[in-house]
Amino acid sequence: MKTLALVVAGILTIGASTLVADSEVTASENLNVNVVADSEITDSVVGTSIDVADSTVNANNNLNVNVVADSTIEDSTVGTSIEGSDSTINASDNLNVNVVAESEVSGSTVGTQINAR
Repeated sequence: MKTLALVVAGILTIGASTLVADSEVTASENLNVNVVADSEITDSVVGTSIDVADSTVNANNNLNVNVVADSTIEDSTVGTSIEGSDSTINASDNLNVNVVAESEVSGSTVGTQINAR
């Protein structure tokens, strides 16, 4: 269980999001489990976000488990974010477990971010 970064984010997404431009993205067998129980989430990203431009991204067999229970999350990212530009990113067999229980997270990122340029 790791808390890897604290940065500001502001996009509302729950689950897995893949944005691709002129790219080859493979996210097969990628399990994204996002549990949000008794929580308040505002302007937040919970799960996996892959932002790619002119890139090859492989996220095969990548397990991302994000548990948010009895929590308040605002302007936050919980999970894994991969952004690539003119890059090759391999995140195969990568286990990312993020647990936020009975917590208040604001303007923060909990999880793993991979930015490739």
